Amino acid sequence: MPDFSSSFKKGVFKILFQFSLLILNLMENDGIIMNNENKKKVSVIGAGHMGHGIAEVALLADYFVSLHDIDDEIINRGKSLIDWSLKKFVEKSQITEKKYEELINNLEITTDLEKAAENAILCIEAVPEKLELKKDIFRKLDEITPKYTILASNTSTMSITEIGNVTQRPDKVVGLHFPPPPVLARVIEIVRGDKTSDHTLNFVVNFAKRAEKEVIISKDSPGFICNRIMAPSMLLIQLMLDRNEYTPEKIDAAALNIGMIMGPYELLDYIGLDILHDSSKYFAERLSTDYSPSQTISKLVQDNKLGRKTGEGIYKWCSEGKRPIIDRSDPADFDVMDLMRVQINEAAKVLEEGVATVRDIDLGMKLHYHNPWGPFELIEHMDLDELTNFLDNLADKYGKEVFRAHDWIRNKSLLERL
Repeated sequence: MPDFSSSFKKGVFKILFQFSLLILNLMENDGIIMNNENKKKVSVIGAGHMGHGIAEVALLADYFVSLHDIDDEIINRGKSLIDWSLKKFVEKSQITEKKYEELINNLEITTDLEKAAENAILCIEAVPEKLELKKDIFRKLDEITPKYTILASNTSTMSITEIGNVTQRPDKVVGLHFPPPPVLARVIEIVRGDKTSDHTLNFVVNFAKRAEKEVIISKDSPGFICNRIMAPSMLLIQLMLDRNEYTPEKIDAAALNIGMIMGPYELLDYIGLDILHDSSKYFAERLSTDYSPSQTISKLVQDNKLGRKTGEGIYKWCSEGKRPIIDRSDPADFDVMDLMRVQINEAAKVLEEGVATVRDIDLGMKLHYHNPWGPFELIEHMDLDELTNFLDNLADKYGKEVFRAHDWIRNKSLLERL
């Protein structure tokens, strides 16, 4: 007689095995495969100024983090900076020594991209602002990551849709833009590409909330919310620098004296003059040639004087990267509100183009750039005729049409749209 008992057992084992494969497949599709430490894994590609900070944010949000770079020196320095920062949290009693040990043990560094991306639920690219470089990385990540992995870019200006289109999963590609320094930043700008799915958007919103960050959401457009609105004021201070109208220190002193956390020239150095230069070229290609990099900034970049990261830019920085000392006793006779006025003008364009809401524009500019007020909070207290005249005169003075007053300001219709 046949051994029904043996056949039955084999059948049951086969069903259980197939069921297990089904469950694993569902887990992969939902992005809940975990690593050996039983934590969801986030990989960060690029361990430089922004990358190591983003990795620390993910660590503090209780993820296992794999930090990747092609350069051993950069990746080891990135780990050292994370270690230093976490120890500062211990010194300030913001985390315990035990928690520090747990977090640092949840960090791996590697120059092997496949190892970094293996089983990651989220990969965040944080490499220099060069579009072709980013596209190349996304092509590779698309090939080597599980199908459930969400691919995010920390780009501050470049098209998420264009980056996503080089992959076979544009619905899982999204912008995740952290202001510097990521650990201390209070906001994350999430950029939805043309094909980004609701699932992907919800996932990264939850990631940001888990990291205890405010969220603003932008449509895919050059510079998104914050850097797009900041761009004309950054252009203005570059033009002022080219013309030697004021010294950078005196302008920064004026900014600090009205309550800004950092003056505009120090901010350029802090972000990196190479990033400003590359972003300016991108804006010049996508928005207006008015944004072409200035002569002074181009020369500094050519001489590898990139700001904080190289020890010298507009200012000289000490080896520890401590901020330059600004003498606030002798500020420039310059109305820092002029920078806010050109931001209001650009904010009107961003609103008209449907890039973001009034709420996200104001919140983003306050939290990202530490402005005391959002552009639309300010405009309610301004004379629109005076604002129009100021902007038109600025456009004529520098020969830059990007400063010209927007029609909604000129026609006094902006307030109706707030």
